[in-house]
Amino acid sequence: MAPLVVVFLLWLPLDEKKAAPRERQAAAGTTAFTRLAQQAEQARQAHQAAEAIDLYQRALKLKPAWKEGWWYLGTLYYQQDSYPECRNAFQRLTLLEPKGGAAWSMLGLCEFRTKEYELAIAHLQQGQQFGVAGVPEIDEVAKYHLALLLTRAENYEKSLDIFFELAQRGKDDPAMVAAAGIAALRMPLLPEDVPAEEREITYLAGRAVWDAGARHSAQAQKDFEALLAKYPKAPGVHFLFGSFLLTEQPDRAIPELKKEIEISPDHVPARVQIAFEYLRREEYAAGIPYAEQAIQLAPDSAVVHTALGRLLVETGNLQRGVAELERAEKLAPDSPQPRIALASAYAKMGRSQDAERERREFLRLRELYKKPGEQ
Repeated sequence: MAPLVVVFLLWLPLDEKKAAPRERQAAAGTTAFTRLAQQAEQARQAHQAAEAIDLYQRALKLKPAWKEGWWYLGTLYYQQDSYPECRNAFQRLTLLEPKGGAAWSMLGLCEFRTKEYELAIAHLQQGQQFGVAGVPEIDEVAKYHLALLLTRAENYEKSLDIFFELAQRGKDDPAMVAAAGIAALRMPLLPEDVPAEEREITYLAGRAVWDAGARHSAQAQKDFEALLAKYPKAPGVHFLFGSFLLTEQPDRAIPELKKEIEISPDHVPARVQIAFEYLRREEYAAGIPYAEQAIQLAPDSAVVHTALGRLLVETGNLQRGVAELERAEKLAPDSPQPRIALASAYAKMGRSQDAERERREFLRLRELYKKPGEQ
């Protein structure tokens, strides 16, 4: 046994000698990283962007998992309009902090600048999902740019929802107002792409919907009337005014929506609004033609099939009504509205198990998409 013991004892000091340089190297690396991090912070605080960027890069080579370093490097690049580098920095940060709403939002903002619009929408939405409430400045800018991209992607309703939220917060920036007008007039454009001759109407429309979103109803009505006085035959204007009137003056709303159809014969949203208003009034037969016309124009719209399905069910045409609602459900499986309408229709047909299934799914989806603070 002695030789083995001797061999072991001979190797032990050798391992310790090997470990000592590694430990000293690690300690030296830590010291170097700390020094670089401090110098980077000092340069950043002194607004010496180029020097700060170089120091952060050097520090991150020593410590690639340094989240704060990637954050400051990315924001410095953003401030310097170096958007590809900004994007790359925040890509690294989102890998290290996959639930960081601010990091996802900044990544989306960088991608907006590099014109990677589909990625920007996805990442800005990711940021909203995880939340940016702790950084209100970023949250506001991220919401605004997300709304711009949703308008460009023809998702006007979601875009306007964001603008209304900003309006209710008391924001009143002219650029935001004009962008809201672009969404309201259903123009799939970024603000810089709006032709010069259409900038006035987009701003006036934006002013009206902004005041409506901020719940300044009296001022909004004046805004809409001024818009109509100047642009009585412009597409989209009567639809906006009619939609505004639906809440408090529905009898005035219907003629405005019908006027929009005269000006814009292919206008689907005007027909849908009329169909739902007749549904609300229990004038079901009056609403069906508008819903049917809307389906001819937009056969893949879940909202349109939902409107027609509900109207048909209420007139007693259960078979066809259910078929329309089932079509809506297939087109928008994550939407709660076709589910609850189907639950009611199935119950009327005596299909209690199907009705219960759709009711449960409605409750699940409603809870899933509930906004913060909603009951």
